[in-house]
Amino acid sequence: MRVLHVRPPKIMGALEESMVQHPVNLLYLAAAARQAGQEPFVWDFEVEPFSEKIVKDRAREVSPHLVGITCLTCNVKMGARIARWIKEETPDVFVAVGGPHGSAIPEKTLREFPDFDAVIIGEGERTWAELADKLEKGVTLDGTPGLAHRRGEEIVVEERRPLMRDLEELPFPARDLIDHSLYRGASSPGLDATYYRSTELFSSRGCPERCIFCASKVTFGRTVRFRSPENFLAEVDECMERWGYRHFTIEDDTFTYRPGRLAKICRGLKERGVSWDCDTRVNLVSREMLFMMAESGCQKVAFGVESGSPEILAKLKKDINLEQVRKAFKWAQQAGLITTAFFIIGGHPSENFEDVEMSAELIKEIDPDLMAVAIGVPFPGTELERLMKERRLVFSEQWEKYTHIHSRPCWRTEHFSPRDLVKLQNDLFRRFFLRPHFIAKTMKKAMSIRGVRYYAYSSWQILRYLFLEKRN
Repeated sequence: MRVLHVRPPKIMGALEESMVQHPVNLLYLAAAARQAGQEPFVWDFEVEPFSEKIVKDRAREVSPHLVGITCLTCNVKMGARIARWIKEETPDVFVAVGGPHGSAIPEKTLREFPDFDAVIIGEGERTWAELADKLEKGVTLDGTPGLAHRRGEEIVVEERRPLMRDLEELPFPARDLIDHSLYRGASSPGLDATYYRSTELFSSRGCPERCIFCASKVTFGRTVRFRSPENFLAEVDECMERWGYRHFTIEDDTFTYRPGRLAKICRGLKERGVSWDCDTRVNLVSREMLFMMAESGCQKVAFGVESGSPEILAKLKKDINLEQVRKAFKWAQQAGLITTAFFIIGGHPSENFEDVEMSAELIKEIDPDLMAVAIGVPFPGTELERLMKERRLVFSEQWEKYTHIHSRPCWRTEHFSPRDLVKLQNDLFRRFFLRPHFIAKTMKKAMSIRGVRYYAYSSWQILRYLFLEKRN
């Protein structure tokens, strides 16, 4: 079986053009297909040339038996278009879609997009391998856990497949299937990719938190499963030895669960002399932990703050407080780490101007090195979607608009129109990036040949986004 794995192009604007990450989730699926005896291929149209002709030419060349397309909500329409193009060249191919969008609404996805033959629901590796095996043997797909599929005119949604208990049963991602030279952008903003040549790693899967805006629970539920430090570091070794990577962006939803395990990983990373960065929560760090991370090679830590309003934080079910935010940023800055703060505009439909102003004041107070403001998106399957629809705030399901940046929403909140949401987002960006204090800090960092090149390019991307990019 020739099994093809596809990542469609995503809706990119100035802020994302230089931040392309390896398709690690697809590479896990490809490794699972290879382990099951199939021949895997990977097309990543976030970095490879893309057009209808290119897709069709490559489809004729590979002539795949099975195609898996991973889709976010914003690019599911493009994924369906790719499926149609491939089927026009190889009519007998079976095409499945995976990712959070299809996992949240599998039956609706198959009804809306007839070129998808099935949806992989939730964690995909075992379902993917079983699907390939059944197609190869020509047996019925009925009874395949984790799959939604067509049976004639009927759509069958099978029961969800239980999550894997032991992540170490998975082979390492099949990084040999991608052209590493195409991934030239910074996988993590704030780190110069020409110096920090990086790949991404997962040391765990899932998140037990309750945030109403997050779609992670759609795929992995509210559980978190961990790889052992030894298994994780073995993948680090492979990346160093086979591909020469010396920086690692750890993509866990929250990396600092289980401090004892974290300490072992930090010791291993320090012994290897590599650098790394991660995301975590302000209530799951201590001063000692952040200093330990910095000593082991951590360059940057990102925190999801979301709002400066205690009332909105409670409504978001974020389960943090402002004092924890202040302490986490103070400790990280004392440890010499680059800090990023994530905020959301419209993360809860009741947010008002006073709440947004509290966020602006908090950003000024904690003074992160970098800051990102997302517009809250009612992704399928989230509690935020339920709230927005109950209050009749969603105008349409124009999936391509379901992005945090780069487009005008097709929804509103109780106090903000779509235009207001975009204006408030841009206003917070301007108030942060155009402050004399931020400009002075950035110029100080840029006082080197490498720094001038990186910060000049990054500044141009920010200015393009704020003043030249149009939102439709």
